[in-house]
Amino acid sequence: MKARTKEQLATLLRETGHKVTPGRLSLLQVLAKADSPLSINEIVTKLKSEMNQATIYRAVEALADVGVIRRVDMQHAHTHYELSAGEKHHHHLICKMCGVTEDVERCDIEMIEKSVLRRSKNFASIKEHSLEFFGYCRKCTR
Repeated sequence: MKARTKEQLATLLRETGHKVTPGRLSLLQVLAKADSPLSINEIVTKLKSEMNQATIYRAVEALADVGVIRRVDMQHAHTHYELSAGEKHHHHLICKMCGVTEDVERCDIEMIEKSVLRRSKNFASIKEHSLEFFGYCRKCTR
């Protein structure tokens, strides 16, 4: 995930109707610099001195609800988060043993979406999807 400037992150907040606060900017900077999605505990640890835990939870959820941050299910019994707005759409390959995560940039899911909609009795469109792959990295299979 590419790093973003403070100005770009501030613009992102304004475009989604959020006030630009030092705490929100710090939150987005933490996510922009991360190599993989972060758990809320990891975010809290990185921002402990800048924001209290309740504020971090509220900010993360509010920004996820408008698509600035994406929720990622890594099968750890809690949600992870990553910056999504303005980033290239991608999925993740996750090692079930050590947790190493790799971005999967190519997404050829359109055919599956069309098939799902053809078979659906109640849905007319799909607006977004989430897909994570779980397996074992080369290091853990040795």
